[in-house]
Amino acid sequence: MNNNIYDKLGIILQALSLQILFNDFNNNDLMQELQKQDKEYFETLLIQNEEILNLLRKESNNGK
Repeated sequence: MNNNIYDKLGIILQALSLQILFNDFNNNDLMQELQKQDKEYFETLLIQNEEILNLLRKESNNGK
């Protein structure tokens, strides 16, 4: 009888472990996508910042 209980408990624990594995897989995908977006936005911000600085330099040079 004890073996039957242990077998059932083992099956339940394996199912929980599988559920945790699937959740972790989904979280990793989400984190990778967020990191990709962060990189793209950061690069866009750097380009825009450089353009703003160039415009400010031109305006400053024209005023002299």
